Amino acid sequence: MKNIIKKSVWSLLAAGLLSTGACTNLDENLYDSLNDTNVDLTNESDLALILGAAVAQYRYFIIGDWFPLGQLVEEVTDQYVVPARVAFGWGDAYINLHKHDWGTEVGQIQAPYERAYQGIAYANLVCDQLAEAQGAGLQNLAQARFFRGMFYYHLFDNYGNVPLQTTQDVEPGYLPQQVGVENLYNWLVDEFKFIKENIQEDMGNGWGNKAAAMMTLAKLYLNKNTYLGTSGNDGYQAALNELNEIIAMNKYSLATTYLEPFKVDISDCKEVIFYIPQDNTHAVHYGWNAFCFSEPMRAAWETSCAAYNASAAIPQFLDTYHPNDQRFTDTWLGGQLRTAVKNSDGSYTPNSGDYIYYGMHDWTGTGILTLSYNLHSVDRPGCFLQEGYRLNKYEMQCGNSFGAAATDQVVYRYADVLMMKAECLLRLGQDEQTAADLVTQVRRRSFPTNTAMATRTVADLKGGSCYVYGHDEYATDDDAAGYLDWSNHIRTSEGGSDIVLGGLLDDLGWEFCGEFHRKQDLRRFTMTDGRSVFTGKSWFCKDATTDSHYEVFNIPYTAMKANITLQQNPGY
Repeated sequence: MKNIIKKSVWSLLAAGLLSTGACTNLDENLYDSLNDTNVDLTNESDLALILGAAVAQYRYFIIGDWFPLGQLVEEVTDQYVVPARVAFGWGDAYINLHKHDWGTEVGQIQAPYERAYQGIAYANLVCDQLAEAQGAGLQNLAQARFFRGMFYYHLFDNYGNVPLQTTQDVEPGYLPQQVGVENLYNWLVDEFKFIKENIQEDMGNGWGNKAAAMMTLAKLYLNKNTYLGTSGNDGYQAALNELNEIIAMNKYSLATTYLEPFKVDISDCKEVIFYIPQDNTHAVHYGWNAFCFSEPMRAAWETSCAAYNASAAIPQFLDTYHPNDQRFTDTWLGGQLRTAVKNSDGSYTPNSGDYIYYGMHDWTGTGILTLSYNLHSVDRPGCFLQEGYRLNKYEMQCGNSFGAAATDQVVYRYADVLMMKAECLLRLGQDEQTAADLVTQVRRRSFPTNTAMATRTVADLKGGSCYVYGHDEYATDDDAAGYLDWSNHIRTSEGGSDIVLGGLLDDLGWEFCGEFHRKQDLRRFTMTDGRSVFTGKSWFCKDATTDSHYEVFNIPYTAMKANITLQQNPGY
């Protein structure tokens, strides 16, 4: 076997498996005791080692340290923003992402693209070897193809017409070719059909499984019209068929509480279908918490993990929550912060002790670290250090000294199965009351004191969105004391009444905030004039447009230089 195997999967990442823009150049270093002369592809231990590296590469692609795909697809939405931080020098690189006017040399767009092809190169090598091996088994081949397929699914969803390569057995100088959006879509569907029929049904702990393959098929079908520019219902019916199969498996169920799927360890959570495992030894990344928390905030968890004070919630989205929806406080952290309290058993109760005192940009005048609800601007001059509610749904470990929170990252969960089924039924005009009942079922756990408030009707879901869209900022020219100035409120009002199935879009936002859903959902949901919400609505400092080319990211400039056959996406 070519030199791709290592017992420590993270060294594979450090090895630089791929040259920029193509997926054919892999280093020839021997990493450990397994090599092409002694590997046994019929041995479960050897297989676990080489397939485990695919899990590691997927982790790095989605939630890696800097510029992972997960953060990129949230930063361009109506829920979440990385503003310039006054006196901190942070966020200027993200302003164009928020405003939807990025160019072709943006590092946040380049990095996930390159990491995906690193993962594809490795997966191709594993697939090549497993396909040739006697006794390796179709299940193991399907597992390798699952991760390769997931890389391509995310690339297709976000970059459109990307080059396709399914083997590393190529001639020197080979350059992978774009095959067109429709052909790539059909390849993905066929690939996940194969995976569905051959992969293990019960695999967990970060491995792919049958339900995860069906979820990816359902996602592809649900978004078919968006991807291909079609208008039929066949995609919705095909998605519904996959979702009904998952439900009929009777293996998954909603967790008792909303936060259970976002704990440090979710390996036993019955709601989780597929997730990315992390731990404090081999797989520690910055994570959502580290990216949005500031250094003084770490005292609330008695942790020394990384803290970059970057992202914050867009207030217009916060305004959409029902006052009794527990997902608001489960998802967002704001107001005055307190230190963590160490209990007698050695555990900690976060944010429950003495106030955390912090004087920089003390907009309350109390000296207490207080996160504001409102934001000034993305760039005029930006946001001050104590501005913005922070994403807090992923469990933060108290008392740790690691570089980041080692919280497992859910990719697919059962709530999404139910919500996608509801959407399919509504779009097909079938059994609409069942659709409303499914959404109500998902909502019920977040309204524990009054389940009647959890009820959603068909009219609610088919009506407009309660999001008050429009440009919204408090611009100020005073970098020094601007945190005290909220007088220059620039606001336009577009509302959300013209969004088709806007009520359902709202429910998707509340349930799946921070789970890499929103960009895809904003593209799929349209206004009555035909534009997507992603293009056609303004929010915070981003303005509506009739130009839809930003719905897919550009092929990175570095990839275009490395592969002269590539054609750039329209509009760039």
